[in-house]
Amino acid sequence: MDIESELGLRRSLGRFATGVTVVTCCAPDGRTCGITANSFSSVSLDPPLVLWNIAKVSNSLQAYLDAEHFAIHVLTAGQQDMAEHFARADHTRYDGIEHTISGQNVPILPGVLARFDCRTREIHEGGDHYIIVGEVEAHTAADGAPLLFFGGEYRTS
Repeated sequence: MDIESELGLRRSLGRFATGVTVVTCCAPDGRTCGITANSFSSVSLDPPLVLWNIAKVSNSLQAYLDAEHFAIHVLTAGQQDMAEHFARADHTRYDGIEHTISGQNVPILPGVLARFDCRTREIHEGGDHYIIVGEVEAHTAADGAPLLFFGGEYRTS
């Protein structure tokens, strides 16, 4: 695809509003990883499955491909700074980001709209991304307004 076609496709895809998530895991060497993703989707209620996508060029790709467990955090309208932090190239930095470590050795972020604690079930190649399917082992939900992404920008409504 030429650059003009790619830019047009990006613009068209950007017309679909999405929620914003941060997906966290621990690498085998113990590094905590977090990455902003708006590619989150429900797959199935029985069994409870969700998916998200990670670019093959991501710095933390191997950590997510190797992770047995991960958590998907749905961000609130007030968490744009967190989304921007984990959208940077170094997805292992938790500088100033409050978090705890779960019993499954996964970083957990506080104050989110929803969280899905997952076990990796399947990984599929999809063009320049991998599609990671997780089986939801636990979940939480809170009230509040979501952080949205539309037209290449964060939005709160």
